[in-house]
Formats: sequence, structure tokens, C-alpha cells
Amino acid sequence: MNDAAPFSRVISGEVSSAGILLRADDALQQLHIRAGGNLGGTLACPALLSLTQMVAGLRMRLARAVRVADGQNSLELWVEAEPFNKDVKLSILGWRDIGNVAVKPKSRDIWPDQGQEPVKLRFDQTLRLVDASGPVEKIVKNTDFGSSAKIILGRLLGQDAPPAFQNVERFLPISRRSVRTLNDMCMSVSGQAERDGAGQISGYTLSLTQHGKVEVANFAQADRSSSGALFGKQLAPVLRQPLGRIIANAETMGSELLGPIRENYAAYARDIANAARHLTALVDDLGDLEAVERPGFSTAKDDIELGDVARRAAGLLTLTAADHRMTISLPDAQTYVPATAELKRVLQIMLNLITNAIRYSPDGTEVQVDVGTEDGFAYISVSDQGPGISVDDHERIFAKFERLGRTGDGGSGLGLYISRRLARAMGGDLTVEDAKGGGAKFTLRLPQ
Repeated sequence: MNDAAPFSRVISGEVSSAGILLRADDALQQLHIRAGGNLGGTLACPALLSLTQMVAGLRMRLARAVRVADGQNSLELWVEAEPFNKDVKLSILGWRDIGNVAVKPKSRDIWPDQGQEPVKLRFDQTLRLVDASGPVEKIVKNTDFGSSAKIILGRLLGQDAPPAFQNVERFLPISRRSVRTLNDMCMSVSGQAERDGAGQISGYTLSLTQHGKVEVANFAQADRSSSGALFGKQLAPVLRQPLGRIIANAETMGSELLGPIRENYAAYARDIANAARHLTALVDDLGDLEAVERPGFSTAKDDIELGDVARRAAGLLTLTAADHRMTISLPDAQTYVPATAELKRVLQIMLNLITNAIRYSPDGTEVQVDVGTEDGFAYISVSDQGPGISVDDHERIFAKFERLGRTGDGGSGLGLYISRRLARAMGGDLTVEDAKGGGAKFTLRLPQ
């Protein structure tokens, strides 16, 4: 919009569950038309359409800041969306023209690689600094040896360090990425776990390369462009903390650790804990949803082995399967199927697939996990002995918020949608077919 809409009134509209703009105040209607939409057509602003689809699927009220294009300029809107009968009501409470904020590619224009010698920091298996090499004077002092990785990185990068650096103790591989230090220097960071002859983690090495001073205004624009997801980066951490406390307190009461209570009260406490876990999972799904739908979303390229991924995922869900008297059948330990994909994301997909297989299969059945190669791709598949999925629903099941009519099963309808987006971002795909003998078979294909 060329003229900023006044803040003195709320700009409202109504969108159908199918994304059709049913009604809109003039400012929103004109924005929709300038974006290429037409009266009675699908809402033409992708960020607003995505928000309405999320609200329509969850049937819950959401509020967030969104950025939409308006010609050569961008608008920053504060939007509240809530279910209204079978549709979604939009209320735009803030409308700000922020001009042309196109950002040059940050990999070269903002932090060019000037070929400096990297600093290498080596941590032991308890994540204490044990060795440093290279031009370490501005990063490490003699007194730092024995300090934890989190302390050193926190001092270097500050509280706004990316999650991979804040949670380095998870030993996830860190692909080369650029970050801004507290003194406004640009630094590229990469890292990898070290393993001994028995395959056990023996330490962790980080490589850090300092570049020149970054232009703070440009860096801030690039950072907003690449990480503007309000929910995943700002609201999700705020929500997880109270939900964690609810779960902990409810489990303490439900297990009667502080003393006996009436059985019905104990049952209420367990129900509260389960509901809080469901909300936590939903928070995680919404954060992932924003991540995979962000323009330019990409994944790391790790060298992984799919049999190892299968065993890790099955190990995390063994107790869940046992609660249903189910077994998880794994490929032979000697089978070796390498692939190139981000370990964390592949494990996330596998946990979702195996969890679904357990959830939708009869008690006492088996979940089969297989790995192999086919048509130039590595694959890992999960087969169950449940009721299966009709051929007509083989594509529909991967739609956002799609649950095939199931209610009350604890799912958000986002897991398979996010999993397929992740698979395709890694250069592969996720598909479903009928399993032999009945049930469904999901197959994740990845580059070798």
C-alpha cells in the first residue's frame, strides 16, 4: 500500500477455510488486488493466506507479525486471526510501510571469505576446552581451558547465538554458517563430533574463521529476512518453559511422589500432563512449520548411515512400542546404506513415521523398518500392520493439517507435511504405498 493505513482503526476481513477472501475492508481488499488477487478469489498475500490456513486447521486463535509485499515495498502487519463459524476472521491491528528491504546475498556481499586462518577449539567428551590452535588471542585466553563450550560460545556470540551453538552439547554436526559476534565481527563456524576406535564420542572440534567488520544495518536486515518467524524463534521458547513446569508438577502429583492422593485426582493430574505434552508437541510442530515454509530454507549435508538412523529412532521409541505390546523390526546390523542428508532432520522424520505406525496399528503387531538403495537413491522405509491408507488418500495425507477425519488421536496434522518438506529440502522425497499383507508403508528417499 502506498499510503500507510492509519493505526486508529482495525482493518478486518473474513477468509474461508479454503482460502477465499469473502469480505475485506477497503485497505485489505486493495492490497489483495495489488498482489494479483481478484474479488471472490484466493487471498493473494501468501503470509496472510498461510496464517488463515493454520487457524482453519487448528481451530484456535493466533496472533503474529507478518511481512507482505506491496509493489516494490514491504509492509509489516500485526495480525490476529481466529475461527469464525467455518471461516477465519482477520483483524489487522498494525500496518507499517517499511520500504524496500531487499537484501543482497549474505554469503558474499555481507561477509566475504578473506581466507584467514581458522581458530580450532577442541573440547573433550564433557565439553570442556582442552586445546586451541590458530590465531586464538581474541577468542581464547589461558584461563579459558577447562571452561565449557556453552560459556565460550555464549561470551563470543551472545544470547542471540543460533540454537545449534546454544545446544552444542547435543553433538549435532554444525555445517559452515556465518554469525555476527558481539563486537560486530563476522565469523563462520563449523563443527563435528570426534569418535574413538570403538565409535564412541571422544570430543568435539569447532572451527571458527573471523572476517571483517559487518555493516550492522545490512546484517540486521539479512537476519530479519532469514529468521523472521515470530512463533518458532520468539514465542515457542516462551511457551515451552511453562508447559515444562506443568508437565513436571502434574507428573509429580500423578505419581504420588509427595504422598498419596485420591485416585481420581491422580488421574486428573495424569490427564493434565498428557495435555501439556500434546501442547508441547504442537508448539514444536508450529515452529518446524514456520522453518520449512521460510523462503530459502535449507538443510545441512551430513554423511549419515541409514541403518544407524533406524537403530537410533527405534531405541527412542522402544518403550512406547512396548506399552502397546508391539515390536520394531530393524535391518540387519551388517547392512550399510550411506546417504547425504542432515542427521537431525532424518531422525526427526523417522521418529514421526515410527510414532505414527505405533499410534495407528493394533496392539501386539509389528513395525518393520528397512533400508536399501534403489534408482540411485538410498531409502529407509517404515511398514505397519494397521488398517492402511486408501489410494485416493496417498497424496492427501501429506497435506497441511490433514488427519483423514481422525480426531482425538493427539496428532496435529502437521507431522507428515513437515516431514515431506524436509525430505524434499534434502534432495529426496517421502511417499506412501500399501504394505505387503495390509497396512501402510512410508518410504524416505535421500541422495547417496
